[in-house]
Amino acid sequence: MKSATTFCLVKPSLCALLLLLTLACPVAAGEPGTVGGYPPEEALRLGAAMYRQGMLPSGQPLRATVQGDIELDGTMSTCMNCHLRSGLGSLEGGVLSPPTNGAKLYVPLQGPADIPGSVMKRSMFKGGRPAYTRETLARLLRGGIGPDGVPALQTMPVYQLTDAEMEIMIYYLEQLSRDISPGVSAEEIRFATVVSDRTPPQEREAFLAALNAFVREEWNGRIAGQKALQSVRRARTEQLARNYRPLTLEVWELKGAPESWEGQLEALYRAQPVFAVLGGTTPGKWDPVHRFCEKNQIPCILPATQLPLVSASDWYTLYFSKGYHQEGDTAAKYLSRVFTLPPGQNVVQLYRADSEEGKALSRGFAGTWSGLGEAALIDRPVAAAEKIDARFWQRLASSHPDAVFLLWLGPADLAGVETLAALPGRPSTIFLSASMLSGNFKAVPEPIRELTLITHPTRLPGDGDYARSIFANWLKLKRISVADQEAAWRGYMITRLLSRVLNDMGEELYRDYFLDLFDDGKDETNTSVLYPKLSFGPGQRYASKGCYVVSLTKGDNVKVVRQSDWVVY
Repeated sequence: MKSATTFCLVKPSLCALLLLLTLACPVAAGEPGTVGGYPPEEALRLGAAMYRQGMLPSGQPLRATVQGDIELDGTMSTCMNCHLRSGLGSLEGGVLSPPTNGAKLYVPLQGPADIPGSVMKRSMFKGGRPAYTRETLARLLRGGIGPDGVPALQTMPVYQLTDAEMEIMIYYLEQLSRDISPGVSAEEIRFATVVSDRTPPQEREAFLAALNAFVREEWNGRIAGQKALQSVRRARTEQLARNYRPLTLEVWELKGAPESWEGQLEALYRAQPVFAVLGGTTPGKWDPVHRFCEKNQIPCILPATQLPLVSASDWYTLYFSKGYHQEGDTAAKYLSRVFTLPPGQNVVQLYRADSEEGKALSRGFAGTWSGLGEAALIDRPVAAAEKIDARFWQRLASSHPDAVFLLWLGPADLAGVETLAALPGRPSTIFLSASMLSGNFKAVPEPIRELTLITHPTRLPGDGDYARSIFANWLKLKRISVADQEAAWRGYMITRLLSRVLNDMGEELYRDYFLDLFDDGKDETNTSVLYPKLSFGPGQRYASKGCYVVSLTKGDNVKVVRQSDWVVY
């Protein structure tokens, strides 16, 4: 039998470590007092750092050599890059990375049926591998010798691990995706979605209509039909029951102030654990739900919010986009790379101090500008009671002549802004947000349009007719008639992705694998009504990554003129 070391023939820097770890280890006889000198809980944390970041318990990078003398560090061979956070393995560029999680380590992989994931992924499995021991795993990691005594491929690194580090890594792999996640039983997979008592009724109705149409008709209805057809073939029916379980959808309604939402969510989860949260729609910031999901390691898929909790490291919430933050980021990129600002010219951004939307735009701009722009950035928050009128704009222009103005304001706060066009020292450029304007471009006075650029995070007018036709046909097929089409589309989009992920999961009902499969999804264009493209990738938590910059034509018949590509580099 061929060694597992022959499965990965390219991308050695990414795949090698986890390919080595496809060696299985016997289940420990009992919970050890310590692992590598650490309490088990701490050993799991340290093992996760080795697996995910290639960092040793000492804080130093994992060291290795490849092809005899080429040195690598841990960041070049991070385990989950190929074998995923869940350890269930991946297929990329025709290269199969087999599973290495706790439930798979101790049994042989004999054929395609042992490989979780898509039909394509299983078809790439050739040969097989026996179950392995800790001893053969350690020999392979340190010496490059396979479990059958055959040297591993030279592209596979040889790792410098102490006995304690080896013990920690093996212990972590034994626990990785070993036990099925909460929210799953032999009879069902439980999901929840989140609304609040402040969610507009039409939005709530439309969103839930799309989710329920999938859960009740498409998924559960299909399972019931397949079981009826297979009733005379018992073995097939039993396999179907294991791989495809009915879904239930709980509606978690949050009440009162957002400060109380985390406590409410904890109580709802204790009463009825769920496998994942499917979207949700609440006014304002999503922070309380995000923190709850991160704390409890519950996937949350595409909530309908323009105010996500923007994080570079959190894992469990997959958003449509960064929302307002993304528009501010786009303005900074465009300004820094398209304009050459003369020395001494300032950039001034205005936003209402009590506006979460304005503050998110300002944070998005400031965070990017600090690394790209040379001109000074001046924040000018506007108090809730402060009046914005022609005299306000005159004072602002006088204080900051020839500056770039970022006006993160809504239509009601643009009163008198046309005054700027006729002032000496008028702003050289004005940026506005299409989201803050709610698409009301006529609110931008004609005198300042030649100075104005607008960040536009969704499809442009006239774009996306094909995607809308597909969605409209689906609504017709499901006999859904709703007032809020955007809310219904957000629910629909979740179900399109969910259907594929559930089919690929099969029996591997682990939350991290659930997210791994979302990360492995194809770009969505023909089903994406709101955004030009939704794209996915390992660890990417914002599916819509782009934003246009546009200008406006003059006259009453205002038209949008694109000034940038979708993604601003």
